[in-house]
Amino acid sequence: MKRGGSLAFFDSEFSKQLLQKTERKKSNTPSKLQESNGELFSQSPLQVTLNTIPVDQFELYGLMRSNKQTKQNSPAISFNNMTTQTQLIQTTIKVFHEKYETIKILKENKQCQIVQCRNLFTKEYVVAKICTQYQSYEINSEIRVSKTLQKYPHSNLMKLLEMFTDKDTHIFIYEYMYGNTLFEYMQQKHLKLNESEIKAIFKQLLKALKHLHSHNIIHRDLKLDNIMFKTKGDIKSLKLIDFGYATFLSDTKNMNSRCGTPGYVAPEIYEESQPYNQLCDIYSLGAVVHILATGKRIYSSKLTPKEICELNKKNRYEISENLKCPLLYDLITQMLQDSNNRPSVDKCLIHPYFIKLSDLKNSQEHINQQIYELALPKFKNPFKSYQ
Repeated sequence: MKRGGSLAFFDSEFSKQLLQKTERKKSNTPSKLQESNGELFSQSPLQVTLNTIPVDQFELYGLMRSNKQTKQNSPAISFNNMTTQTQLIQTTIKVFHEKYETIKILKENKQCQIVQCRNLFTKEYVVAKICTQYQSYEINSEIRVSKTLQKYPHSNLMKLLEMFTDKDTHIFIYEYMYGNTLFEYMQQKHLKLNESEIKAIFKQLLKALKHLHSHNIIHRDLKLDNIMFKTKGDIKSLKLIDFGYATFLSDTKNMNSRCGTPGYVAPEIYEESQPYNQLCDIYSLGAVVHILATGKRIYSSKLTPKEICELNKKNRYEISENLKCPLLYDLITQMLQDSNNRPSVDKCLIHPYFIKLSDLKNSQEHINQQIYELALPKFKNPFKSYQ
């Protein structure tokens, strides 16, 4: 049902958490893979998880009434006059709702909501990610990454349009993705993609990672659900989404965190004593492409979550017999190697898998001609007169 006008997204579990009057200190402990009943799971701010990080919660009693009074008594609000956390939140939310109409909640957890909205002036649909500041270093990292990608956009990365921020509330406004996730796309195709589709999706994801890595950014949660299409049915409109785990290589505090989704996580991320880098994204992409090519995961879904984690730690994956293409088999197995032997994104892009057969043929003919010319050099004809 359509929601609009006033603060609709507070009519949820998210609002109940905010409305509780509590005083909690922010935890300075890095986000880690957590274990519950033997199951390892992630704590991404975009994903609904099995557990959540404690967050600061604020008293918003009388929020609707105070907003109405503000509109009647004062045409303008000065941020300098906002002294309490509640007032700061009210101001940010007020500005947001003056520009956007909330339509429906797409996903939520105790830290954030993903909300479909419409711009009241342009009538365009957008997606709002509304977050509370559960750990300052994590949300600050996401803000820094988002600002960098806003300054240096890429066609295969979900576009950030604008941000609303104050001390404890952060709203990211992204372009609306009309297509489905890659997982849903594969379901529609009954887990069977043709070779041209696989290659097109694979190459676009490599280009997205190349752009991130060129700015020293690591995504750290590449998986089927974090890949969407801007236009329904158009694989060329593919975009990588969700930068809740993304961080800079130079951010040593964030790089100490162990995060991701089991079954996609590079083995080195499990080892707290072992540093990791952007090559962890290459491993995750290898796991994604294996699913595209075979319809199966590299760690069987028939295993328990604990068993998947144990195999993932040891990198004991299995390549499906459905993977028929020798060149793709070679590239995927390279991407799933230990980090010391794993290829960079640039090396993946120049792998023979991405070279057209016609180009290979032309290249071979050119090489053969060069060999022929070396073997049989051209001599001047002594019987021919030259001017």
